[in-house]
Amino acid sequence: MSKLSEQQKRDILAAIDRRDEDIDLSDIPEITEIPPNAIRGKDWKRHRGDTIVLNDDIHAYFSDVADRKNISINDVVNEMLTKEIAVLETVK
Repeated sequence: MSKLSEQQKRDILAAIDRRDEDIDLSDIPEITEIPPNAIRGKDWKRHRGDTIVLNDDIHAYFSDVADRKNISINDVVNEMLTKEIAVLETVK
């Protein structure tokens, strides 16, 4: 993969902070039917059962975000870490 320009890095960092509802998807065609060769769960991976212990303040923060988004704390943590890793990989 080629290195990103400084402008591309700035664009990625700006996009990360955008809310989903603020992203214009009007030029993306709506999926009206599932392709016949689609495979449900193709990329699903079994949970390994690793445990991470969060301190009380961090747990409270993620719990609040999870409640507001109506998703699990695990999903909130994974979402945030995925974004952070993308930023770190981008600016390497």
